[in-house]
Amino acid sequence: MLEPNRIPQPLFASPQSMIWPEDEYFAAYPCVRSYLNGFPVRLYVGKDFRSARHYLSLHNHTQGTYGNYRGFIERLLLWSWIFREKSALELKREDFVEFVNFCKSPASDWVGDVPRRRFIGNEGLWSFNPDWRPLDVRSQTRCQFTEGEFQTVGYKPFTSTLRQLLSICSSFYNFLHREGLAAANPVVAARPQHGRALHFDHPTRNVISAQHVSLIMHHLELNAAGSLDGERALFIVAAAVYLYLRPSDLATANEAFPTMDAFRLEHGNWWLVLDARNPPLRIPVGQDFLQYLVRYRVSRGLSPLPEINEQVPLLETVHGRSGLSARRIKEIVKTALAEIHRKLKCDGHSDAELELLKTVSLRWFRDSGAKLDARVRAPADLQKSLGNVSLSYVYGRYYAE
Repeated sequence: MLEPNRIPQPLFASPQSMIWPEDEYFAAYPCVRSYLNGFPVRLYVGKDFRSARHYLSLHNHTQGTYGNYRGFIERLLLWSWIFREKSALELKREDFVEFVNFCKSPASDWVGDVPRRRFIGNEGLWSFNPDWRPLDVRSQTRCQFTEGEFQTVGYKPFTSTLRQLLSICSSFYNFLHREGLAAANPVVAARPQHGRALHFDHPTRNVISAQHVSLIMHHLELNAAGSLDGERALFIVAAAVYLYLRPSDLATANEAFPTMDAFRLEHGNWWLVLDARNPPLRIPVGQDFLQYLVRYRVSRGLSPLPEINEQVPLLETVHGRSGLSARRIKEIVKTALAEIHRKLKCDGHSDAELELLKTVSLRWFRDSGAKLDARVRAPADLQKSLGNVSLSYVYGRYYAE
């Protein structure tokens, strides 16, 4: 029989309860308070618990998203306290690698046969459901049962589950670092040194190297000099590379088109806000892109930077008509790349580079820009700019080597 505090128990209840005052939460879930008090003081489980509740309160807007975040963060805390016997805020690179390996092959008492309710209610008070487990059969690709007990022999979690684990834990530690609660992110530190431990299989993606991005941008800039068509093509490609925009983000839809007031200056920082996206997309605009925005606007006779409520269309036809279709946007880029192909061929560039220009598209530029930025941005932050719901998609597409 395990000691009570060695048995994994649920820590976090509903999304709404994450914003309750701590006393109110413990009044409704006294079992959680008792469970936390069962750990040694030196583990600082209360500090871990409060930090995690604060983090989860930032991700409690939808049940599905909250459920993913809650499950992985809860698993991290429980493993750290029970198996590592240290605060989750103090985990190092090697600790986190062991945690990932544990999640690949967990202890049998951590895995249940089916999903179970976390708590059982009785007149406003909630107690632990003894049948709940941190993991269940949904998290793996194959399982075995022996005499009614779920076994972990041959246990193999879905690749997407492990991707989400890394993404959400990395986001959690970035949050802790910003709050001054953790010195470093053990997830990021673990990646290069333990590539095999944190390696998963991912489909090949169409991306181009930083060198080829620079080469194409350089020639687009040369072609844009004194050419309104060239400046427009340069702006569109820059928006794909640095803001990860799709043609549909820039195109006319239902007779509505994005205007310059989508770029907004707030507290000294520029943002692109696309209200037409569902949910609305809010992307930080860095200096890498800002220079192209200034150049593009000046070429159209506008002030260098957008003004408040400026209703000038982002894109327009050569005849000055507002807005462009997604198809026309793709044609503009294809024409510009064809011109670069012709020049590079005359300059004697390699066949490989010439073939690349025949196949590259705005989707390639979007993916390539995100892949390059993944080296310096946290998965959760990149996810917000991309507008993707799934963290596992973002991690698998842009972070995994």
